[in-house]
Amino acid sequence: MLSTERSGGGRGRNANAVDDSVSDTPRGRFPKTAHLLKHSDFQRVYKSGRRHFSGNMTVFYLRTQPEVAPEPNEAGAAEELCAQPKGRVRVGFTVSKALGGSVERNRMRRRMREAVRHHLLMLECISGSVDIVINPKKSSLVAEFPQISQEIERAFRVIRQNCGIAGKKIGEQEARSR
Repeated sequence: MLSTERSGGGRGRNANAVDDSVSDTPRGRFPKTAHLLKHSDFQRVYKSGRRHFSGNMTVFYLRTQPEVAPEPNEAGAAEELCAQPKGRVRVGFTVSKALGGSVERNRMRRRMREAVRHHLLMLECISGSVDIVINPKKSSLVAEFPQISQEIERAFRVIRQNCGIAGKKIGEQEARSR
């Protein structure tokens, strides 16, 4: 009897599916277009940007100007490759080797990325483009995820306040809902 329950019940279930009834965490997206990847972009944020300090991380941010697209070449595809649309937010992570081995560094990066995914929509209403670099501290490895998520949310609130909001009513609505 036990063998028939195992064979029938487990086959229809997808191992990668998320069970929404278990988790009440907010849904969000962190698409590849929102990733900060180039070394030069990281350096520009470090040199010219502002900082926000918290217990488990340091967040650097810089308001950027949209890049001007070059003239289309013969193929005509240069515009879509080089143009940075207004209101784009890009987030990058830097985890130093001094914080631990690759397993620990990757765990820190994954936890930060998940917290960013939950709160990235907060920056959707920014009127310009912003590049953000998050440097976790060693304490983020043992911190509870809700604490990391709150610190990311607080940092994004500061960034939104300092970089400007396209619509002031959005911020007012959030303040009333709390």
